[in-house]
Amino acid sequence: MTAEESWNEWRNRRNSTLADEHGWLSLVSLTWITPEPANLPDFPGLWHVVDGTVRAAFSSGDSVFRHGEALAGEVTFTFPNGSDMSLSSGTKVAEVARRGAGYLVRVRDSQAPTLTAFTGVPTYDYDPQAVVAGEFTPYSRPRDVAISTANPAVSGTTHLIGDVSFTYAGVSSRLAVQGGDGELTAVFHDGTNGVETADWRSVSFPAPAAGEAAVTIDFNRALNFPAAFTPFGTCPQPPAGNVIEAPVRAGERRP
Repeated sequence: MTAEESWNEWRNRRNSTLADEHGWLSLVSLTWITPEPANLPDFPGLWHVVDGTVRAAFSSGDSVFRHGEALAGEVTFTFPNGSDMSLSSGTKVAEVARRGAGYLVRVRDSQAPTLTAFTGVPTYDYDPQAVVAGEFTPYSRPRDVAISTANPAVSGTTHLIGDVSFTYAGVSSRLAVQGGDGELTAVFHDGTNGVETADWRSVSFPAPAAGEAAVTIDFNRALNFPAAFTPFGTCPQPPAGNVIEAPVRAGERRP
């Protein structure tokens, strides 16, 4: 299999994942939960938060299910972080989540127009010149760095383990990267953002073998974050300085 054929297989898997019935393209609303009981715009129930616990009350006429079982009365959600997607009603799923110090509900609908109209992510044509050699330099200690996200109300932190340096289109660059499970990920800005591509993207690539530094970065696999498709994402922005001072015309384009 050629590199371009492998890339086409990767693109097909990516589009299939995005087309999941309750994936990112199914988001239809995001509501912050407050101490004052209130309804949501797209899901039944009366919702509020008390001492770090999200509470929702439903009647039997709401046709709400939890883990597939009919639900009536009050249900609570307590978690230090993460999301819960156990509630459903018709074609919709309620994602209850904590983000920063706040609690929210994102409603996902398998009939959302962003999902039903989806035919695939636009990309640049495959470019063998977008596959570049780089060098990974680990930090002596990982760094937790404050970052912004796609939602102004949500701040975030990224866990950085080192830098990767490389040359793209004749321009030398150095990006801070996250890592885990044999993979490194750089979240970056470049000269195409906001016009040809989304406001920022990410690219993942294999980490070097133990004791080595060489890496290969394939920008044909640069990805959009969910915030490029929907206004209801809380996606992490690049850490300060993660900028490629050249247009990266490879990978996913602006939807």
